[in-house]
Amino acid sequence: MSLRHSSLLITTALLAACASTTPQPDGRWHSGDHDDKPPLELELKGGRLSVSGGCNRLFGTARVENGVLVVDQLASTMMACDPVSMARERELSQLLASRPPVQRRGDQLLLGKPGQQLVLRQQEDLSAAPTRLIYVAAERQPCSGVARMMCLQVRSDKNQPWQLHYGEIEGFRPQPGVAYRLRIKEVKVPNPPADAPSLRWVLDMVVEQQLVQP
Repeated sequence: MSLRHSSLLITTALLAACASTTPQPDGRWHSGDHDDKPPLELELKGGRLSVSGGCNRLFGTARVENGVLVVDQLASTMMACDPVSMARERELSQLLASRPPVQRRGDQLLLGKPGQQLVLRQQEDLSAAPTRLIYVAAERQPCSGVARMMCLQVRSDKNQPWQLHYGEIEGFRPQPGVAYRLRIKEVKVPNPPADAPSLRWVLDMVVEQQLVQP
């Protein structure tokens, strides 16, 4: 066997090894908070993909090969949403099916081609935090905290009366006229100030939502 042939075989083997050991960007990623639309949340774990844009959840198997995200068997929940959310989810589904370039850069995940990239940031690991299910009413109610404000109405059971929630649910951007059932994480706040809550509520999943007629 010639030296040139041997070198070619070694190079091919190294490239194959690099492709097969491409680091998988496992973790939870989000697009940040925007007042005009819910944050995009993406989770990669053990070859499984789950993505939510504020209404339905997209899921399937996923892997990174040669710098692109390969998603197979992409499916979706089937909740009815407002037209803007539905259009956003169609665009997201098309992006995931297109084998977009993916790159991890520190605590950022870049998904898509330059100029059309989604920039996602890594979320803190809340896997050990307890979860609970809550209902959120379609409308806020006036309340008094440090100042006059509009509070979310929440309850754990449909038969319970609504309770005012003095604060927000991180990662949750409710739309007026839409009632929700959420799965949330309860995170302890170390040494909270005297006038601040001892728990943070963080959105884990929108379980269901329903348009409520006025």
